[in-house]
Amino acid sequence: VAEGLEQGLGRDDLAASLERAARAALIERQPFYWEVVAAAFVGQGRSFGQMSSYAEAGIERYVIEAVLDERTTNICRFLHGKTFSVGDALQRFERVERAERPEDLKQLIPWVRETLDPETGNPVLWADAGQGRTRIAEVTRSAFGTRDDRGEFRAIASDRALRETGVGFPPFHGLCRSTTLA
Repeated sequence: VAEGLEQGLGRDDLAASLERAARAALIERQPFYWEVVAAAFVGQGRSFGQMSSYAEAGIERYVIEAVLDERTTNICRFLHGKTFSVGDALQRFERVERAERPEDLKQLIPWVRETLDPETGNPVLWADAGQGRTRIAEVTRSAFGTRDDRGEFRAIASDRALRETGVGFPPFHGLCRSTTLA
């Protein structure tokens, strides 16, 4: 991935390269799997670049900006407009850089998942940072499939809990299109 990024390759080319390299070493996967993997690497790199640029410019806070169209997930709709600290994000990246095993990344920068709450029947957003599921929010009105509508949510986790869980910069899930604004 690093070599491909240095060569200026895009997500599709990175995905194809990853697929070829891993086909013999790992297990057989469909091309879409490798596209998600490549997109995750590119998204992490983009977020690190943004945070580093913000810090260099003296910017202390940033806002999550989601694309609000028919394909936007409940996860990105909930996080849209939330504000986080550049310093906290850079500390998280430092922990990622020091990680010794690739599996550690799942706990350091977990993707947000969605499941149905058995009691209410509503979707619930959660992440697992190694201590079990941290419930983030309940979707009280989904806007999935619509444009320019966040939907409605009942926050469960505090902003501090989000930060401690590692949810604070994209990508929040596979093929995430969210970004940040200073």
